[in-house]
Amino acid sequence: VIGFAMFGSMTYLPTFLQVVHDVTPTMSGVHMLPMVLGLLIASTASGQIVSRTGHYRVFPIAGTAVTALGLLLLHQLDRHSGVVEMSAYFFVFGLGLGLVMQVLVLIVQNAVDYADLGVATSGATFFRSIGASFGVSIFGTIFANKLGPRISDALAGQPLPPGVSPDSLSADPRAVSGLPPGERAGVLDAYAA
Repeated sequence: VIGFAMFGSMTYLPTFLQVVHDVTPTMSGVHMLPMVLGLLIASTASGQIVSRTGHYRVFPIAGTAVTALGLLLLHQLDRHSGVVEMSAYFFVFGLGLGLVMQVLVLIVQNAVDYADLGVATSGATFFRSIGASFGVSIFGTIFANKLGPRISDALAGQPLPPGVSPDSLSADPRAVSGLPPGERAGVLDAYAA
């Protein structure tokens, strides 16, 4: 579930930043640094607490709740969202991921005999990868199936420049910059949604 949420979201957040907020690919990575910072802080702190107390049950539960909250906050982003708001939401999402990611590996490692340690660790990583594959695939399907109709609705009855169609705008986001401002706003709202 965590791999599903993490990789599914992280694959499409740069697209949101690049298309809707018109930042470069490099700057979209910079904008996502608060998420990485949240992940780093939470995973380090939770690891230290687990190593000192030996209790880890609360972290996956709290982390899943914070991750869900982060996803809900990310859902609120639109083309008018500011950098501070986006950074705060990315940070919350990263915080939730950080509370869960490494603790799950510790739980798996503590649940098996020493002889099975390698198999258990690789099994946990394997299932996280499967979750990531499903997350990217499912989010990609939702993205593709929802984007086209939303762009078509936003551009219904609007004159478009030669060679530009709703299908070309969903296939190549760079074409959005060639639209007149009125039509561009509707397409950016479609991408944001």
